Amino acid sequence: MKKRLVLVFSVIAFAFSATAQKSVKSMYLPIMIKNEDGSTGSYEIKKGDKLVYHVNAGGNEYDFIVTINQETPKGGLDFNYEMTNSNNTKGHVIISSNARYKATKYINYFRGGELNLTDAITVWMSYKNFGDMPGKKTTMQLDNNSPETFYRPEKDEVNPVVKIKGEDKKLDAFIINNAADGTGNKTMWINGISSNSLILKMELGFSIQLMEIK
Repeated sequence: MKKRLVLVFSVIAFAFSATAQKSVKSMYLPIMIKNEDGSTGSYEIKKGDKLVYHVNAGGNEYDFIVTINQETPKGGLDFNYEMTNSNNTKGHVIISSNARYKATKYINYFRGGELNLTDAITVWMSYKNFGDMPGKKTTMQLDNNSPETFYRPEKDEVNPVVKIKGEDKKLDAFIINNAADGTGNKTMWINGISSNSLILKMELGFSIQLMEIK
């Protein structure tokens, strides 16, 4: 009986270990798609996918390109970026799991090089802020500005068209704005699922919008 129990526990331990390893290696970052019949589908972002954003900063236009590396073992995010600006700015960002889950501060300016975020987040909305959405408001700090309240207005659905692997797809997303009625001067569009709360668009005195996933 003792040998049998040891064998059973060994099998369970092996199965748990294999599952854990699979979970560490897997990545689940779905982009929500609104189909023409009203149903919802998804595209799962993969390692190596390039997210191409178009930026307009005071008439200075260029692309900001995010290349997905991985979700880190504890649930953080790892990506490279490059810009088609005059400086050809390039860098590498790691968002820690703590930042991805708990951060309320957002970094929106990049100077190139390595950036390791442990208490701030970028490109994605944190789980903390996304989790506030049922209450229709959340507090966020943008760069070094004072924290402010963003609201999910009554008419919050938005369906931007993004080219995904060469095909135009209508996304399923929602709006937040720094005024409860949606008329404030700061707006974000967020992919509509907590496991991939990707920021699709921002208007914060400059504009940046996801145009394509290659």
